[in-house]
Amino acid sequence: MIEALLLWAVMAQAGPAALRTDFPGVETSVSTSGERLTHASGFRAPGLGETPEAAARAFLARYAAAFGIGPKQVLVLQAAPASGQPGAVRLERRIDGLPIFDGDIVVGVDTQGAVFLVNTGDIPGDGAGRFRISRKVAIDRARAAIQGLETTDTPRAERGWRSDGKVVRPVWRVDFAAARPPGDWRTFVDAETGKVLQRMNLRMFGTTGR
Repeated sequence: MIEALLLWAVMAQAGPAALRTDFPGVETSVSTSGERLTHASGFRAPGLGETPEAAARAFLARYAAAFGIGPKQVLVLQAAPASGQPGAVRLERRIDGLPIFDGDIVVGVDTQGAVFLVNTGDIPGDGAGRFRISRKVAIDRARAAIQGLETTDTPRAERGWRSDGKVVRPVWRVDFAAARPPGDWRTFVDAETGKVLQRMNLRMFGTTGR
């Protein structure tokens, strides 16, 4: 365990500046704080692994800090192309077995297995806070946040983590359909304080994914 943490500490030193040094032509998008990258392209990193997944993981291990990958985060494979095929390796970030919502990392790999692109959300390291409120309380808070609500299905709630760009908080993600106001509503409720953090109508965004 100690050796693993020391290895991560060495790797994590390779932040945005190291990436730009290693790949002078890289194009990047940075977080509001300027400390992390949410996009990198215009580079090519070959010879990192025998499979697209292995190449993606090796690249992200090297540049962990550049993309806000903390030592408590586990990257779980969601999809990857077959060896020799170009495509996207999608990895879900998890902390303590729970997903970081909107924090998936997508790594582009070419036919030779070289990494050439990374896209992700702005995730400032590991989570801060504890899960205290129940599923029922989270649903009640989400419903109360919409005036005159008339739901048309049973609310669904999932525990996880979410970033506001400054800190990663424990949350409940509550989804339900409503006739009034009409929409497929998604609400993030802080799982420690019960505060409603964000609410959106997924019909306007055309997505129900993480």
